[in-house]
Amino acid sequence: MLSLIIRNPRSRRNVLYVLALLAVVYLACTETALLGYDRSPTLTLTTPNSGPQTSSVLPPTTLAGEPRDPRILLVSALFPLAKSKHTHAEYEDWLSRFLGSITTPVYFYAPPSFASTVLSARGSLPIYINTTFESPFDVPPLQGLQPAYEHIRTLDREAFRHNPELYAVWNAKPWLLDNAVRYLREERGEVYDYAFWNDAGSFRSDHHYTRWPDPKRVEEVWKTGATHTGAEEKQKDELLFFPLTGTFSWLKRYWREDDGPVDAEISEGSFFGGSSETVAWWSKVYYVYHDYYLRNGYFVGKDQTLINSLFLLFPSRIIGTWIGDPSARTGVSRFDSGPLGACGNPWFYYQFFLASEIDREKMQEQWMRELEDRTEWPWKGWRWWLQRQGCKLTRVVWMRDMLWDAFGKGWGVKNMIDVN
Repeated sequence: MLSLIIRNPRSRRNVLYVLALLAVVYLACTETALLGYDRSPTLTLTTPNSGPQTSSVLPPTTLAGEPRDPRILLVSALFPLAKSKHTHAEYEDWLSRFLGSITTPVYFYAPPSFASTVLSARGSLPIYINTTFESPFDVPPLQGLQPAYEHIRTLDREAFRHNPELYAVWNAKPWLLDNAVRYLREERGEVYDYAFWNDAGSFRSDHHYTRWPDPKRVEEVWKTGATHTGAEEKQKDELLFFPLTGTFSWLKRYWREDDGPVDAEISEGSFFGGSSETVAWWSKVYYVYHDYYLRNGYFVGKDQTLINSLFLLFPSRIIGTWIGDPSARTGVSRFDSGPLGACGNPWFYYQFFLASEIDREKMQEQWMRELEDRTEWPWKGWRWWLQRQGCKLTRVVWMRDMLWDAFGKGWGVKNMIDVN
């Protein structure tokens, strides 16, 4: 029968068509697999310590036999609040700019009802979602503190736009960061060289960042920080990075530990981090002083004020970037759009600071185009007004040097509270 089919020219053509079609299908499947196309299902994990986790499979962070870049983890969270400074639509938009663009592995906390929104925003990029906590007051260090937070709200000069739940979101960050690092190390065997907290709503406009923070740039910043501090290589891992928005006034040279949190625009709580050991240290120190100041009647609802006091107590461990650093302003006109040129929103300058050189160049071009569009009219004929500079990369600052510049060389304050 087969020989008859093969002798028939029309049948022979049909057989050849079928064989060709099968070959095409086979090659397509093989090519798809070679390209790394993975339809692996999302994993649902449950652990005694961290509760249910939802994750997509993380890609390997190294290639065998090649020098590797530092492994970096971003940790974030979003707890929808009944009363918020921003709308739900705004957060969804910002979330898509963060999770949909940044390829760095992300560990994300959200209530179960919000998990699908997070997964949708992330797409196929690597993420863990921890749905253990319905509310920030479910986070271990803050459990049972809602009545106390209701009380300290009377001390908040911005009580008209803040509420106890928002205080809890801010104060949960150190523990959430440390917990994510510990969980991945102890339960999943994943060890990261640097871990950073990054606010879910911190990418608020179009950007070109992808592999962010850039591993090589992070390593460069820490090496520079270690050089400033005179630290050995082993002490480099003790440095904690914070973006800064100001410095201390001269009168704060008289501040002492029992004076409580410092209400001033100095630290930014939107982004911070370091090595796993430093992240653990920061979480411990933060809650020791949070609880101490709360017991003594101080307002601890705004994380920045507590962070400021810890800067004064442990300045040798803090490095950062400050867009308003006077020493970096050389060559930038006072008529420019910002202290370092056209840098977008100054609050988020750290994103540019920690980006790769290529991404920084793209952002410089974008900001200059946006600036030109805004100044097209009515200032077109004012050449002196239109002269703008692309965003400059400033230096790494060390908090100890900043305090000595503000208060005098050798200044320091002794911490009396045992944080061990």
